[in-house]
Amino acid sequence: MYGTQFKHYVLALSHRHGALVTAQTLVAVANTLANSFVLIYLVRMGMSEVQCALFILVCAVVPLMLTAFASRTIVSNFSYSISTALISLAGYYLLLIVLDGWALVLIPPAFFGVYIVTFWVPYNALIMHITSKKKRGASIGLYFLIFPMVSVVTPLLGGAVISSASYDLLFGVAAAVVLANLFFISGFRVLRKLRERIIIPELLQSLRVNLVGRLQMDLDMRPVDWRLRIALFAEGVQDGIFWVFVPLMSFEFAENELSVGGYLSLFAFWGAVMTVGLGYLSDRLKDRAHLVRIGAAFSAVSIILVVQATTPEQYASAMSLAYFWIAVVPSFLFTMLLDKLERYKKKGVLIREFLLNAGRTVGVLILIGLLLLGVDISLSMIVAGIATAAIVIVK
Repeated sequence: MYGTQFKHYVLALSHRHGALVTAQTLVAVANTLANSFVLIYLVRMGMSEVQCALFILVCAVVPLMLTAFASRTIVSNFSYSISTALISLAGYYLLLIVLDGWALVLIPPAFFGVYIVTFWVPYNALIMHITSKKKRGASIGLYFLIFPMVSVVTPLLGGAVISSASYDLLFGVAAAVVLANLFFISGFRVLRKLRERIIIPELLQSLRVNLVGRLQMDLDMRPVDWRLRIALFAEGVQDGIFWVFVPLMSFEFAENELSVGGYLSLFAFWGAVMTVGLGYLSDRLKDRAHLVRIGAAFSAVSIILVVQATTPEQYASAMSLAYFWIAVVPSFLFTMLLDKLERYKKKGVLIREFLLNAGRTVGVLILIGLLLLGVDISLSMIVAGIATAAIVIVK
């Protein structure tokens, strides 16, 4: 019975949501193939852990600023926002090839930050519009399954490309996949009026008016209760620390990119295992908050266990367990937010993006502070564990 229901949801997703699924799958292929290794690439280029963390900090600060002070521009340009995102993402991978030194640390992540907000805000708003409240948990769960499912394979392929060829080829392939996605979502008319499809000048104008001219945020977060706000912020803190810690620590244990790809694929596999069916289960039980609290509690314990890992086997086991339980949190928090803001869909997506990136910024800043104090990077996982534990307050 359960297998039949799951097959029904998969078929419904493919028939009704095919274009969105394809677009996200291509983004997932590019990012999990190449971006999984970007911090290791920085290390290979002679960058320190602090510089790697600064790279991720820029990735979080740029979408935070754009969401806070230029959200109206994004909302009013939905039709061109995703095109802008994919152009920025392709530019990100190409800049990784040509830049070095501090320019490599600071410029490409700004492009990645533009992609984060200009892709995921309209994309998630579209998901919200085409999913019904009755079966939203199942649909969103399947959307959130795309990245971990793709990640079961692509990091291994990425590691193989690096080992057999070069990082330049890997980033070039990722850029090509992104550009193919751009042609797909633009209906093969992407070369016509390309300038009008890029909303970066309007984003900069909004920042100049709202941030420099007079400090005025575009967002009103009053519709979201404080417990859910804290939970989304805490999810962001854990995200920010993981974005730095996981590739660097995996590389420390693995010592080569092919083995790192094996670690990342293993972690993604366990995240995918947990994700499958959870959306359907949440629709049946109608108590998503209870499932989130369970997932957050077990995630926190699993993350703390990572700090104790001293061998590759211990690290792989602890991180697999962490990814298994963490998979419960993002899709359910997203679904809960959308259920509360059914009449204000775009606002809900913007609020989520703002809170996540605010949390990521704080998480990375804490990690940088610990590194500057000479603290081992593994201890940053204690902060991630505490942040994840804070999600249990959600109702």
